[in-house]
Amino acid sequence: MRNVNFNKFNVLILYYMFFTLLLAVVVFFKPALNWDMLGYVASAKHYEIADQVELHDFVFESLKNNVSEGIYFTLIDGGSEFKIDMSTKPELFMQQLPFYEIRPVYNLSVLLVSKSGVNIFMATYLVSLFSTIVGLYILLFTFKDRIHYFLLFTIPVFLLFFGGLNVAKHSTPDALVFMSVSVFMLLFSKEKIQSLLAIIPFFVLIRTDMIIFDLLTFAAIYFLYENYRFKMALSMMLTIVLYLAVNHLFNNYGWETIFSFTFVERVSNPADADMTVSVLDYCHVFAIGVFESLDDRVFLGFASIVLCSLFVMKITIKSFSDKREIFVYSIIPLLYILVHFMLFPVTWDRFFVGFYMMFIVSTLLLLSIMIKGYDSSHCCSTVSKQTIVTQ
Repeated sequence: MRNVNFNKFNVLILYYMFFTLLLAVVVFFKPALNWDMLGYVASAKHYEIADQVELHDFVFESLKNNVSEGIYFTLIDGGSEFKIDMSTKPELFMQQLPFYEIRPVYNLSVLLVSKSGVNIFMATYLVSLFSTIVGLYILLFTFKDRIHYFLLFTIPVFLLFFGGLNVAKHSTPDALVFMSVSVFMLLFSKEKIQSLLAIIPFFVLIRTDMIIFDLLTFAAIYFLYENYRFKMALSMMLTIVLYLAVNHLFNNYGWETIFSFTFVERVSNPADADMTVSVLDYCHVFAIGVFESLDDRVFLGFASIVLCSLFVMKITIKSFSDKREIFVYSIIPLLYILVHFMLFPVTWDRFFVGFYMMFIVSTLLLLSIMIKGYDSSHCCSTVSKQTIVTQ
């Protein structure tokens, strides 16, 4: 019988495999079947079905055939006038699609998975599950030789705490954003800047608010890699073109409509309604967002880690140039969260899980450097003592 070599990395792989297996089991048996699923299914099938009545019939008939009677009633009625309008009036349902169609990478992924024989509603969260697992393994194989072995065991725990299960269960592109951020760290850590500049413009096709992340990345590359400034400018131009194109192509609503629809009133006819946002409206929503963030355990946990990590950075890192990767993984997520919160004052973890994890990676890299420094000094001290005893 062949002996299995349970070395340290094999144990780590088994641990990650066990974690992802549990994640998959939970997602398969307890997916988050919320109303957004209908918008994304309709957006995916809209590539094939142009007629609004036919598309509406397909979505709600497929829903009836693929979920329990209780969930079906909750999604088409649930005592909500909005849901009743959506399930009975195709013309109003179509007015919701611009909120969802502007995520073409996710929608096309859902459509592609459904072509394999999987029902299209299951495909919406299978894409999320797959993206979460791939993003996690990218982090493992990117940093397995740079983050201390025992600290690598904490990455799945942090992912779980910061909403990894939530994004894996939901029919949204948020897990794809987490995977994209992991790809960014893979390429940046290896200083494959040209490859990074080639791929990040397409992040806005996953979720349009990724333009914030892209612009922050361009700023970092501009200051850190002078010889890539021209290519950075080309990449930024492509990002802006893609951002404007996807918004124009799918008739996306402006910031005011999205803000009002999300925080003020969820109307059935956003294309027809006057959805302006007053200063008072914004201040009211912002104040509620700040207040709710103080009761958000995930956000407060992240804020605590940030404060501790920044303090440790201040006393241990003397030069930016020596540890610039740590600084990039710290500054970009903090600025992204800040800008995003100013635009949409909520701390929903599904928006930020990728950026929470980026900061966690910076913290683990910092701790690994400190542990390595301690081990080295401890080793030198032991050798010195042995030399004195020998003499």
